[in-house]
Amino acid sequence: MKDPRRLALSAVVFLVVLRIAIGWQLLYEGLWKIGTLQTPTPWTSAGYLKNSQGPMRSTFREMVGDPDELGWLDYDTVVARWDDWAKRFRSHYQLDDKQTESLRRLLEGAHGTVGDRKVYAEALDKLPSGVEKLNVSSKVIWFDAKAKRLYVDATMYLKPDERAKLDSLVKGRDDDEAKAFLRAVDRIFTRQKRGMGYRDRLAGALKGDAELLGNEDWQRVGKLQQYKEQLRIYEDNLAKASTDFQWDHVKFKNEKLQPLRAELTSPIKAMEDELKDKADDLLTTEQRARGPVGQPWTSIRIVDAMTIAGLTILGTLLILGLLTRCSAVMAAFMLFNFYLAMPPFPGVPEAPGPEHSFIINKNLIEVIALLAIAMMPSGQWFGLDSLLSRCCKRCCGKFSKPDQQATAGS
Repeated sequence: MKDPRRLALSAVVFLVVLRIAIGWQLLYEGLWKIGTLQTPTPWTSAGYLKNSQGPMRSTFREMVGDPDELGWLDYDTVVARWDDWAKRFRSHYQLDDKQTESLRRLLEGAHGTVGDRKVYAEALDKLPSGVEKLNVSSKVIWFDAKAKRLYVDATMYLKPDERAKLDSLVKGRDDDEAKAFLRAVDRIFTRQKRGMGYRDRLAGALKGDAELLGNEDWQRVGKLQQYKEQLRIYEDNLAKASTDFQWDHVKFKNEKLQPLRAELTSPIKAMEDELKDKADDLLTTEQRARGPVGQPWTSIRIVDAMTIAGLTILGTLLILGLLTRCSAVMAAFMLFNFYLAMPPFPGVPEAPGPEHSFIINKNLIEVIALLAIAMMPSGQWFGLDSLLSRCCKRCCGKFSKPDQQATAGS
């Protein structure tokens, strides 16, 4: 019987080729992901981790930080993120006083002040004859005869039904005073919408109506509560699912969650993108040359950076045959984590895509192949490990010779 430790030349060649092929796949994946970082849609593992299934689902989903995107639906969370971004934006581009004020207006609104009240104002000489007072609360809108101004509170806002009440004060009249009054009401109503800061727009979007601001009684949380309730039911069903029928029901619930989540979060995400685009318009050519503002190191960003670095570095080492055994073990560990995120276990929903597997999928096959490579000195057969080994032997020999001579002399 032949000694199994003595491999045929063909086996050596194919083991080396296998190592290089897996290394190339990892390296290309890493380089492709790096290439997307400068595009409008940089790669992220967030979607993969959010959809994790199996026994380690919670662990992988927690890496995202906010897997159900509830943070996008919380006013304080979003405002805190915007304030942090604005601070970094000012520091990165070294905004002057004028640009800083413009950025503040984008966030807080282009309103004026009367005393300690934030207001929108419109010139109006006097109220129409026959109109002694406005038929809308003075907390929202009022007329200052001395200043000849019509004011709207910038934290309350004039709502469409309230505007209709004001219009009714001069209904059927065609005189100059009535026209001036209607024109002032129309202008201040338009000004409050155009001058609304992104914080107020955010509050309006989360309450379901951009006109209904500053009063908790107007808050429309129906869709948000519906989403939270469906999310709770989905998690409960997922924890209890064991039969095919139950898994089909879980899948159905998840399909209902996706459009509702998008309906709630998409306007907020679009609003944030719009805010940043308008902030970029404030910059000079020299400021834009400094590049984009750095992003904070969130948990998902750390995971993405580690994934890209792991794929690129380990792929390169496997191709070069450098530190081969260590690289193969580390690559196997990384791919095994990919496997655990969506394992094809019995009773676990299938991963999205055309692949159909049961217990073993391509990730696990690569893990097994990499562990086999780690058992063999393929880097010594064809790779930089052989060169590294010779260099180490020479260095060790140089250090050992003086010791041997000293021993012989004694």
